[in-house]
Amino acid sequence: MKPGDLVRVRHIDGNLTNGRNNVGFIMKIDRTTPARGYKKRYWVKLLGGWNLGPVPFAEKQLEIVSKSS
Repeated sequence: MKPGDLVRVRHIDGNLTNGRNNVGFIMKIDRTTPARGYKKRYWVKLLGGWNLGPVPFAEKQLEIVSKSS
C-alpha cells in the first residue's frame, strides 16, 4: 500500500449512516513511536460524509480497492 491508493476500512461498517462510506485515499504513511513498536500507520482521508481526516489506521484494518499508478 502506498499514498494515493483507494482503500476500504473494514471495521467501520457499523458507523455507515447519513451517507457515509468506508472508503478513502491513503494520504501518507509513517511509523508509530518506539513505545508502540514502530508499526506503520496509514493516514486515510475518508470520502463521503466524514468531517475529519486524515485518520491513522493499521494495515490490517485496510483493504485495497484500487492501486494508484
